[in-house]
Amino acid sequence: MTFNCISSGSSGNCYFLEFDDRVVFVDCGVTMKSIKASVDISRFQGKEIQLYITHEHHDHVSGLKPFINKFSPKIFASEGTASALHSVVGHAAHIYVLKGGCEYDVSGLSVIPFDINHDSREPLGYRFSFSEKVVTFATDLGVVSKEVEKFLCCCDVLVLESNYEPKLLEQGKYPLYLKKRIASQKGHLSNKDAVKILSSICDTGLGKVFLAHVSEENNDYELLESYAKYCRDKFNIDTSVLRKETPRTGVSL
Repeated sequence: MTFNCISSGSSGNCYFLEFDDRVVFVDCGVTMKSIKASVDISRFQGKEIQLYITHEHHDHVSGLKPFINKFSPKIFASEGTASALHSVVGHAAHIYVLKGGCEYDVSGLSVIPFDINHDSREPLGYRFSFSEKVVTFATDLGVVSKEVEKFLCCCDVLVLESNYEPKLLEQGKYPLYLKKRIASQKGHLSNKDAVKILSSICDTGLGKVFLAHVSEENNDYELLESYAKYCRDKFNIDTSVLRKETPRTGVSL
């Protein structure tokens, strides 16, 4: 199994896992051009393509219709997200509805969607398990409850939101209502909160952690790299930062 990131940030998110005869995408908030620039899609030929959608916001689904037209994937989402996307996909694709907290077997892949706190219809995080490898995607987190935290433990790869630095958000150009929305319990996770979560789960057997969904306006990559170094040194976790303009592909689990 390999982990791959096409893009991660406030303006576009798209990840995929590749193993055996399957390619498992999480979100498609980028263009087909961006996907093709990052990976030779001819290698997907003959493989089953699955797409799991976290929620309906533009930076997670903007490339959905071209993606459907190109790959004809099996699509999975919550009932609320599926309803919100009806106007986007129409009858172009069937969306399989998943419920947070339930475990599903999808062609031998264990999938556990979990409810997260964000200002969308019915957002989900995802925990995937295959052949004793576990990968969890947890972004767009207004707050991390104890219930959510348990899904972040014991992962070979954890993609964890580290969206903004509180002082940069406070001093930034965004209008006050948007600042309040980002910092609310239905908004996004700050750098400091991400580090705090990792401090709580660092002894659960985490493999690689990717700090993700970084705001271009309210964060700073150099600062975020210092947080990643802190996590490596203090918690002994292999922590790095996903950058919007720098795809990460072929990360072996």
